[in-house]
Amino acid sequence: MSSAISDTMDATQAAVQGPKDTGKFPWRPSMAQFFATIGWYAPFFGISAALLPAKLAAVAPDQKADLLAQSTTIAMFIAIFAGVIFGALSDMTRTRWGGRSPWIILGAIFGTIGLLVFALSSNIVVVMLAWFFYVVCYNAIMSAGMAWMPDLIPVKYRGSASAIFGVATQIGLNGAQSLGSLFITNVPTGVFVLLVISDILLFIAVVVCREPSNLDKPRGKFDVSQFKDFLPPMHAGRDYWFAAFARFMFMMPGGIGTYRLFTLTDYMHQSDADAARWMSFMALLNLILAVVSAAIAGPLADFFKTIKIPCALAVFAVGIPCWLPFFIPNPLMYTIYVAFSGLGGGIFISLDQALMTSVLPNNETAAKDLAFLNAAGTVGQLLAPLLAFAVLKAFGYAGLFPMGFIVLTLAAISIFGIKRIK
Repeated sequence: MSSAISDTMDATQAAVQGPKDTGKFPWRPSMAQFFATIGWYAPFFGISAALLPAKLAAVAPDQKADLLAQSTTIAMFIAIFAGVIFGALSDMTRTRWGGRSPWIILGAIFGTIGLLVFALSSNIVVVMLAWFFYVVCYNAIMSAGMAWMPDLIPVKYRGSASAIFGVATQIGLNGAQSLGSLFITNVPTGVFVLLVISDILLFIAVVVCREPSNLDKPRGKFDVSQFKDFLPPMHAGRDYWFAAFARFMFMMPGGIGTYRLFTLTDYMHQSDADAARWMSFMALLNLILAVVSAAIAGPLADFFKTIKIPCALAVFAVGIPCWLPFFIPNPLMYTIYVAFSGLGGGIFISLDQALMTSVLPNNETAAKDLAFLNAAGTVGQLLAPLLAFAVLKAFGYAGLFPMGFIVLTLAAISIFGIKRIK
């Protein structure tokens, strides 16, 4: 984030005690978060997008569709609660290795056990329970790892650091899905490969970060009164809730992608083979543009001393092209829309972490408060297919695109409503 943000936060700096600027870019925590982000995203998205459906088809072929829907919904609810709980616990943790690193290592160890059981079992109950156990571990790792930014990266550099995080996010999400799809016919091998990558990267992240001891921080006694440490920051201020609403709304048009195949075949009248080729090309184009835009967005935001404006404009850049396939329903217009979505989405994701950490009310509860912001996005992801289905039933496939424009416009307006940063 730019130095201008520091100037706009003087009034709240007493409450948000972030790290001091040493005059040097914090490469260690930034690169640690790069490795950790790929490490926690790769197995989750590589398995949930490709290997989980394949596993369910192998062990329960007659129930695979229902089980996949159930597992996705339950995993989303687990993410909402587990992220907040483990975020609060990492805020309370005091060790010579800091408050975050122990949770990352423990989450990786227990998550590995869960995924090994998932990969090797042929019992559907064991498979489902092992997957949900891993989802808990995944959220423990992520809620702790994301707090490295407010803990260790000065406000001045969070734009560039967030861009590094954004690139890692794109690699972890899209790259892992592509890798996982190579092992659909051999799920155990695919899980092992993703696990090895994840565990190595998480270990490297902890070593590179060298999180300092936090034993000198006050250690409060846990009693009933500390139940509030697991609740949302009710007095966080309007900026926090505007940011939460923006993240929630940004995720809501995700249902457009859920119905991409059917949009191409039923709305744009493509054959299954042609639709598959278009979808493959769209995915590759989206990944390339998202990574490139994510890599340059943060440093440019620092240079121009603004983050709110490019973040909001990026959301508009995703929303406005929604009208292209609405007015001209063919695969080319759809691909152009996806290209703008990749550009705008890459910018938003690269700056999103910097934006969210700037509205935290108190650095002492950073992980828990960040977890609630992440939960806002998770709820958006959970509701996105339901919103898309309702729009589809009411207006057909054409209605998905105006829905995307409306929802993303609300997200952009919410970002503009944040006053604390430029």
